[in-house]
Amino acid sequence: MLRKLFCFLVVVGAIALAVLGLVLPQTALKPVIMITNFFDIMIPILAVGALINYIWKSNGCCCHHTEK
Repeated sequence: MLRKLFCFLVVVGAIALAVLGLVLPQTALKPVIMITNFFDIMIPILAVGALINYIWKSNGCCCHHTEK
């Protein structure tokens, strides 16, 4: 239940930011642009970290076959 509420709040927040981005003048959007730039930089770094973690913890084939 808490997960659904969190997802709902994130979607509502994203829609609110999108509407504000269309309505407000460019000078009022500086905080939103700063947040966007922050995530533009952070997401690729986290993606590479997740890929390295996935490769590091993988144990080869995961089809659970036995060798004869």
